[in-house]
Amino acid sequence: MRSAPAVLRTALAATLLGALTAGCSTGDGTDGVGTGTGPGGSTAGAAKPGRYSALPEPCGSVSESTLRRVLPDAAPEAYRGTPAVTYDTGRRGGCSWQGTDAETGSTLQLSVDFERVISYDPEVSDDDRAALDFTARAVAAGLPDPDAPQDDTADGSADDAADDSADDAAAGEQDGAPADGREPDAADAPGRTDSEGEPVPRTVSGIGSEAYLDDRLSSTATGARREVTLAFRSANVIATVHYTRISPGSDTPPASTPLQDGAQRVGRHLAGGFDD
Repeated sequence: MRSAPAVLRTALAATLLGALTAGCSTGDGTDGVGTGTGPGGSTAGAAKPGRYSALPEPCGSVSESTLRRVLPDAAPEAYRGTPAVTYDTGRRGGCSWQGTDAETGSTLQLSVDFERVISYDPEVSDDDRAALDFTARAVAAGLPDPDAPQDDTADGSADDAADDSADDAAAGEQDGAPADGREPDAADAPGRTDSEGEPVPRTVSGIGSEAYLDDRLSSTATGARREVTLAFRSANVIATVHYTRISPGSDTPPASTPLQDGAQRVGRHLAGGFDD
């Protein structure tokens, strides 16, 4: 009769052999080498994280010299800015400034907002998620949806517009002006207008990865308000500039061009802090 220790040794040997056999027969052998196909696989196929892991300090993001250009008559302490309330400064931050135009009595307001976009889809990178979010914002502001079906009947009009643009560029060169209609450091020229002569939303070049501008005129209880919004994306960060003039008791609405120029000036300044 075999002793108890001998039986125990035999049982342990059988158990160990079974475990080794199971470990060596897992199909084609790819489940255990970190391909990401199982719960313990690697993340080689996961989307890359965003370029930026932090945001600028909002109230310090606009230089005082730039603030003095867009809010020329503000009190000295106003240039410090008022930070926006946020519960995660790594994801969202903002700041606002306000001044009064000494000549007209109009109120001038400037605000900046930063959002760092994070994708929770392992197959979509933070940068790509930010691009999708930015496109959605642009469409909501009134810009054409790039994913909308194209109207073939518009091809002729588009060709005509391209010809007109080429003619305008040539005329500008003959006049001694740059072909793009602006000095290298100047803001983009105003775009098309609607039936009431008000600017329509448009894209803006040279600011971040992509940018658009939205110019809105509205009425207040005592006058008129014009707010220009300049939004741009740099990798996985979306920045928004709001530049507003409120003119009380005036029959003349605030002019569009100075506000568009100012918003783009601030936008270019902010974009310069990123490395696009």
